Order: sequence, then C-alpha cells, then structure tokens
Amino acid sequence: MTLALAVAEEGRGEPVLAIDAAFPGGSAETVAIDAAAAFIHIRPALREGRGWPCWWYFEVKNAVPGREMTLRVSGNPGPFRPGGKALAASWAQPRNAAISTDRRAWSRTPAGEFDTEAHTATYRFSAPAKRFWLAWGPPFLPADADELLETAAKAVAGAEIFTLARTRGDRPVRGIRLGAAEAPAAIWVQARQHAWEAGGSWVGRGFLDWIAGDAPEAVRLRERTEIFFVPIMDIDNAAQGAGGKEAVPRDHNRDWSDTPVYPEVAAAQRRIAALEAAGRLRLFVDLHNPGPGDKEPFFYGPFDHETMTGGTREHYDRWIALAAEEISGPLPLRPTYRFATYVTTEEERGRMSSGWVRNHSDPARVVSVTLETAWNTPHSTAEGYRTVGGQLARAVARYLGETASK
Repeated sequence: MTLALAVAEEGRGEPVLAIDAAFPGGSAETVAIDAAAAFIHIRPALREGRGWPCWWYFEVKNAVPGREMTLRVSGNPGPFRPGGKALAASWAQPRNAAISTDRRAWSRTPAGEFDTEAHTATYRFSAPAKRFWLAWGPPFLPADADELLETAAKAVAGAEIFTLARTRGDRPVRGIRLGAAEAPAAIWVQARQHAWEAGGSWVGRGFLDWIAGDAPEAVRLRERTEIFFVPIMDIDNAAQGAGGKEAVPRDHNRDWSDTPVYPEVAAAQRRIAALEAAGRLRLFVDLHNPGPGDKEPFFYGPFDHETMTGGTREHYDRWIALAAEEISGPLPLRPTYRFATYVTTEEERGRMSSGWVRNHSDPARVVSVTLETAWNTPHSTAEGYRTVGGQLARAVARYLGETASK
C-alpha cells in the first residue's frame, strides 16, 4: 500500500512537514523527512506484480511557503518480479521533478543533482505553497482522460465516447470515435500500455486537441477518416500509481497474443481486426515514453524495414519523412526508424501491439508504428508533449491526404 506519513506536532503544537500519496495515481515510500531542514527523501512504491517501481507522485503538507526545500529520490531496492532484480534508479530520476499547487497546472523544479555512486537524485526548489504536489512527471490520470474525451466529444458533432472494455480491476477503459463513420480510411491511436509513461497520454491529448479542433486540415481529415483514440490502456496501474512495465504475468505491450490476459487488449484487437477485415485500416500508432538516455522522440519501425520493397516500403518511408517534417521542435523527431532489437524472439515481437497489427493487416496498406517521446529533456513537459501530439496529428493529416489522392 502507498505510505501516507502521519502529521507530527512541533513543540508549539503546529503540524510539521509531511507527505501523503494515498490518492489515485499516488506513489511514494518515505525514506526520511527532516522538518527542520525542509528535507524529504522518498523512493517509488513497490507494488508486487504491478511492474516497474519508477513512478512517484505525492502531496507535501505543512510546508513553509517560500522556504527552500530539498527532495531526494532513490530507486526502490526491492525486486519488482518474483525472483527478479531491482530496477535501476535512473528510471525514477528525471532531469526535473514536476510540481503543482492544484494538480492541474504543472511546472518544473530546477534540474536535479545526480549522485551516481549513491544512486540518488536531489532536487532543490522553493516551496510554492503550504500544500503542493511533486511527481516524476506531469500526471495524467483516468479522470484526466475522461475530461479530455468529454471535451472532444462536445467539440465535434457525431463524436462518440465508447467503453473499450472493463479491466480485470473492473475499471472502464474509454476511448473516442470521431470523424466520418465507415469512411474508407480509419486510424487507431492509443497510449499508456505502460502506466508509468504518462507523457504518452499528454502526447495523446495534444493529438486529440488538434484532431477535434477547427484547423482546416483537421476538418478535412475528419471528413474523410474515421479516427479511434484511447488515452490510457493500462487504467488499473495508472489509477494505482504502479509502473505496469513487466507486470505479472506480462505487461500490456507483451499481451497481444491469441489469448490476451487483459480484456482491454482483447477488445482493441477485435476492433482493429474488424477495421482491417473491412479494408479500412490505414495507420496504427502506439504512444510510449523511452529510456532515460533517449533525448529525442523516435519511431520504432518494422524489423524488416530494410528488406521491404514496393508500396510497403514506400508507405513506411513516406510516413516517417512527413512525421519528421512536422515533429520539428521543441522535441524534434529522429528522422529514421529505430528497431526494438532487445526483443530477440519472433514470438515476443508478435506479442507487441505494433507487431501484432503488422502481422494481422495488409502491409501494402497499413503503417503500424510505436512513437517514443523523450521524457528526460528540458522540453519534456506537459506543453512539450502536447506540441508533439499536435505535430503528430498534422503528420497524420498530410499522410492520409497524400495516400487518399493516389
């Protein structure tokens, strides 16, 4: 369970510095708190079987506004899988911590100080209020997803919010369908198969904001395309503040088999397969965040990209060229594909979402890719992510406009 530290009392009877992570998406284990020094030391909570312990998000109570404070973050030393090993601390130590006084507008602390021998990150900042929140990155929770979908549905005539499935934890996984129903072209975009990768949902927010907006290109796209978007796939772990990656028995992005563990994965497979059976599927994009050392967004492409020929190679090459033109900054896209070579077997590659879509669709018609948006840069903010999402949407509009004219 998430540790909520009880408020202590000073000699004057006033409450002293404390933290609390007992709320949706919260995660923190207290290592130490020194109220006199305004010092907090935490590590991400370890949730058995729920994947990587890298996400942290908690409330600070009884701070002195304007006082200089110190937050230290360590990795969790416990194994995240039975018989496994601990996760490297760097996954829990972003360049800047996210900070907010209302849990809606998120800014950043100054860049942290990193001790590679002690495996700690230290963030120094001025307390913005008596009560505020700190997080690994700007959180994006199921309630945020619902608000995003409802806003888009009100903005676009005919848009429909749907429940993809109910999770094993009995939570609804919601998405939105908008654009021209039964149009010749359809696309599927989804985010957060790994719950800790909150930046993926923020990219998705920017994508949907543009798609549902008034730009002439967005209006034309909706007139000729049916668009499906799911902002959070791993709702259960996002709600519980767990990482999701390498969860037991497997994470969402290794569950795209003939017998999925997660109802939401099975439901997505059915909907995507129906679009493909009708000859309508054109593009599948899965939104993720990569490793701490990655400083630019990039696409994971098909492993056989270099041996592709004809229309298949042409589609994949044109897609990344357009995407690189549009996703130009402040987080510019790497203009060539990368390949998930760390996945060594064809069986496991087929259980990844983009691989499953490629294996179950016409390669001469469908582009299936994973977008990894860097989280550990000066521009890896809510605003930066949303910009990438809007740029992604413009790339989609250009790509589908070109293919529709052929």
